[in-house]
Amino acid sequence: MSGLDLNMAVVELSGITLSGPLVAPVPRTDDRSAPGTTVPAASWSLGPLATAEGAIRAEIVDAHLVFDADVTVPIRQGRIHFNDATVEHVGPDSRMGVSRMGIYVDAPNGRSYLYQFPATPVSGVQYEQRGALLGARVSDRGSLELQPFAEALLGQLGGGHGLGVTEQARLLFDRTAVKGEVRLADGQLALPGVQADMVGRAKGHNTVRVHSESVGRGLTVEVDSLSARNAQIHAGDVRFHCDEITAALGLRLFIEGTQLRFTMEIAKLRLSGLRKMA
Repeated sequence: MSGLDLNMAVVELSGITLSGPLVAPVPRTDDRSAPGTTVPAASWSLGPLATAEGAIRAEIVDAHLVFDADVTVPIRQGRIHFNDATVEHVGPDSRMGVSRMGIYVDAPNGRSYLYQFPATPVSGVQYEQRGALLGARVSDRGSLELQPFAEALLGQLGGGHGLGVTEQARLLFDRTAVKGEVRLADGQLALPGVQADMVGRAKGHNTVRVHSESVGRGLTVEVDSLSARNAQIHAGDVRFHCDEITAALGLRLFIEGTQLRFTMEIAKLRLSGLRKMA
C-alpha cells in the first residue's frame, strides 16, 4: 500500500461491526528515534473531557451499602466534585469521595473503596480534606479533573498496571445499573493510531450516552452524532488525512473470562477529503 495514491472526496460506509480483545498499546520502537529506543505507541490526549458536562446515575440493588441506593454523580466543566455527588437510600445517606488510597463510599457500615490508586500522587485528583484535629470529620470530599485523570489511567494500563478495581467493587458492579449522558467539549482527541479535532458541541454533536443493566456484565457507550475534523490515521507505516468525519456508533465493553473485550457497531460513517499522506 505504500506505493498507492489515495484521494477520495467522500467515502460512506454503514453496518460495520468490529469486535475483539481490548488491549492497551505497548511501547514500540519509533523509526524517528535513535536505534533501539522505545517510546509510547501513542500519547493519549483527551481534550474533549476538559470542559465536559453531564451526569452519571446508578442504581445499586441490595448493595454493600446495606440498602438499595440511588447514586448521582454530576460532571461540571470537566470535573467531578464529590461534595455534589449523592448516594441516597433508606436512612442516613452515604457519601462518595476520593482519598490518597482511591475513590470510596462512606456507608453506614464503614468506608468501601470502589477504585484503588496504584500509587500517589495521581494526576487530576484533589484529595479529601479533614478538619485540623487528628481524626476530624471530612470537610471536603475532593474532586477529579477528568482529562488528566483519564489520560493518566490510560497511561498506566499501557504500562501493564491493573485497573485497580477491588473485589468488593466487582461484586457491587454486578448489582449496579447505570445510565448517563456526557456532552464532550470541542478539542483534540488522540488515541493509538488516530488523532482528530472534535467539533460541533454547540450544535449538539459528540454527546455520549452510557447505559448498563449490570456494570459487571458490560457497559454500552453510544454516540449518535460524532463530528471531527483534521483527522490523521496511522495504519502501520501508512498515514492518512481526513478533512471531516461524521458517524453514529455504539461500543459495548464486557469481560469474558479475564479478558476485557469490545464490540463496536458503526451504523453510519462518512469520511470527507480522505487522502494518503506523503
